[in-house]
Amino acid sequence: MSEVNEAEQSSDETSPVPPTAPVVAAPSLSPPVPPPPSAPVAVKRHHIAPALIALDRVEDDNAFQLREVGDVTDLATDIARLGQLFPVDLRLNPPDTFQVITGFRRVAALKFLQRDKVLARLHTDLSPDDALLLSLAEAIHSQPVSHDELAAMQTRLAEEDRLTAAARDMLEKALSTESSLGPEVVEEEVDADELAADVTSRLGAINQDLSLIADVFADLDDERKDELLKQLRYSSELVAFLEGKL
Repeated sequence: MSEVNEAEQSSDETSPVPPTAPVVAAPSLSPPVPPPPSAPVAVKRHHIAPALIALDRVEDDNAFQLREVGDVTDLATDIARLGQLFPVDLRLNPPDTFQVITGFRRVAALKFLQRDKVLARLHTDLSPDDALLLSLAEAIHSQPVSHDELAAMQTRLAEEDRLTAAARDMLEKALSTESSLGPEVVEEEVDADELAADVTSRLGAINQDLSLIADVFADLDDERKDELLKQLRYSSELVAFLEGKL
């Protein structure tokens, strides 16, 4: 045996064979699990319920009043004629009274008419800070109707044959001044007794005319009937108001 063969045989006998590492399968990767959706953010909602509230439960509190009430006689006339068309906003002041947030002029007009109740949206869980924001938003975003817009509306209603006697009277009254639906400024002083005597005389003449109209009332146009009854209701409310002064 050659030396080379002996060397190879000796090497085979003495050199250990390193162990083969076991084959490990690559771990299977599952797809990433998306995070659970976040819970929706709770939005604070205020309970608003329109209701008729006794005026004696409404506080004389001007915490949210942003402007002077001013003269409310024209507004009171419209409320007496048409009723309170728009509710005010009141905030509950526990246990059972309310603060005015918006609608100070309507409240003043109702008190002027000696009404007992006010139509209001009740904010039962409104914080003072949120109430102030509501008051500011109402003042900032409300815009009075301009003189030109009123004139355009009057023309449009006339063209569409929708200009009733009451609407004409209201528009003409508003257009007679440069301020939008502003109160009339009375510069001439009038003696109350003389005015009452003059009104009494004119009412006597009107009552005589009404007695004549009563005979032909059924023959009048429906619109004319409605307008006449509207004015008479207003007069009856004034009678009740004046009798309360006795």
